[in-house]
Amino acid sequence: MAEDEVSAFFRVIDALRDRTMFLLMLRCGLRVGEVSSLRWSGIDLAQGTVRIENSKGHVDRVVYLSPDVAKALRQWQGLQTAAAPYVFPSRVRRKGVAALTARQIRNRMTRYLTLAGITKAYSPHSLRHTFATQLLNAGASLEVVYELMGPRSLDVTLRYTQLYDRTKRAQYDQAMAQVEQQQGLQRR
Repeated sequence: MAEDEVSAFFRVIDALRDRTMFLLMLRCGLRVGEVSSLRWSGIDLAQGTVRIENSKGHVDRVVYLSPDVAKALRQWQGLQTAAAPYVFPSRVRRKGVAALTARQIRNRMTRYLTLAGITKAYSPHSLRHTFATQLLNAGASLEVVYELMGPRSLDVTLRYTQLYDRTKRAQYDQAMAQVEQQQGLQRR
């Protein structure tokens, strides 16, 4: 998603639960299924971490909470009953406590996209792509992005990311300045 679309999308989200869900995807790179099944026991607000266990490809990983996500989670937790194991419980009960489904999350995203006037058909997974792109463009290494996302291979991470031209140019200019300096070819 383009930066202006991300801003427009979040501007129309009026429910704390929904804002928190989508922030987890955008700021932590979580998959919609990981958000859906997220339990409070996996979140350490004091350390600012979320432990994702047995994710896609049977990969365990730890992701970090940005200040806006941590704040939203604290606010959301304050509204929850102490017995709720899931961060996002469903109102529909099937044999006990159930989590919000991935389909319910996708439907919410579609509704907010429409409210924001965004006509592209984005999915919650688009927020994961945006997370990777934003990190890479902010200077995070590909290896760090790979570890945070937990895909099966580095090639999968590369598919998620999209370098902005200004980032490519800035990194090229910086690297070339170092090369020229090391080779002593700078003009005097």
